[in-house]
Amino acid sequence: MKTYPCCRLQIGLLGSFYLVVGQDEVRDEDWKSKKALTMLKYLAAKRGQKVSADVLIDLLWPDNEDIDSTSNLHTAVWFARRMLTSKADPEAESPLHYANGSYWLELSLGCLDLDQFEEHVQKSRQLFKSKPEEALLHCESALELYRDDFLKEDVYDEWTISYREEYQEQYFELILRSAELLMDHRGDLQGAIAILRSAVQKDQYREELYQMGIKFYILADRHVDAVNLYKRYSKMLMDEFQLQPSRATQELIRQLHDHRDSREPVYSVDLTVEPTTGAYVCDRDTLQVILTNEQRRITRGGNAFSILVVTNKKDGNKQNRQMQAIYHILQRSLRSSDLISQYSDDHIVVFLPDTEAAEGKALFRRLRKKLQEKSVDISTLSFTLHDSEHLEEMQNALTSLLTG
Repeated sequence: MKTYPCCRLQIGLLGSFYLVVGQDEVRDEDWKSKKALTMLKYLAAKRGQKVSADVLIDLLWPDNEDIDSTSNLHTAVWFARRMLTSKADPEAESPLHYANGSYWLELSLGCLDLDQFEEHVQKSRQLFKSKPEEALLHCESALELYRDDFLKEDVYDEWTISYREEYQEQYFELILRSAELLMDHRGDLQGAIAILRSAVQKDQYREELYQMGIKFYILADRHVDAVNLYKRYSKMLMDEFQLQPSRATQELIRQLHDHRDSREPVYSVDLTVEPTTGAYVCDRDTLQVILTNEQRRITRGGNAFSILVVTNKKDGNKQNRQMQAIYHILQRSLRSSDLISQYSDDHIVVFLPDTEAAEGKALFRRLRKKLQEKSVDISTLSFTLHDSEHLEEMQNALTSLLTG
């Protein structure tokens, strides 16, 4: 944990929560009110945005209709303000403010790691091409701030899911940018591979990490290492999910083999494969056009495909929020060749090209496992997998969704 003496208030949300008031760190055991702690975390994540008392009550006491929630909220606010009081300046105004029925955390005199992290991320993007060395320094500073995933001790709290996913994506973006800068501008293959390996520890199935590692080995003429890395990734996917790597990853190795016996240098291989960032997001109309075309092609001997339909079986705001979280997780967990659509408020449809029935089932099991790892309650959902081997059944299902 890096502290800043000039900051009146220091809050860390990337990794385990920490709070420093003045120069005094607030220990975990000092928090006698867990509700106050949760409220402070939530308001800090909102970064100065005003939050109504009703929203805080729903967050802290979602299922307790028989208690005096307003009184309990006032107690939590009192305790949080007490924890935010500096021993060196007990008369200073509290950063936890209230006005017109809303609360917010004033951070103008504070240091929030989310703000610092995003500032370094943004500068690394801006300077990537014009000033690569400065961009790399910003990458390193951001990665130092990313101690671990967002509030890693609160993985079961539903409100943290979207934040955790968002900052995980920024983390992997930084990893890829750092590795590319290390390789291209410092010629540091060992450092680039090391940083990719560190990211694999967080998500061993993230394909763009392996793609970049394979590309780096090819550029360094370490062809055996490139092939071995591809084989390790392929075996892991097959053992766990009975899946092959994406076509983009296969193409890297295929072109390497094509050039192996030629007189052309290996580095002439096209290595412009873009990193995958999950499934392509499209609207319902676009998905319908694509599915219609694929249904026509399959009747003429085209490639097999599958679709996955996720249905919310219950109504209510909580279920709708859950569907949004599930949509977010699925999009990030799918291949770049896949498509995902929020088909309606109650339905998510995933199109899986070049996926036969057995492969679709394997991918379906993987996605369910991913949702469970994210502590998503799927008891109110139904999952239906259709494949092009049963085209009429698939068409009927889609027609039912359109008319439902």
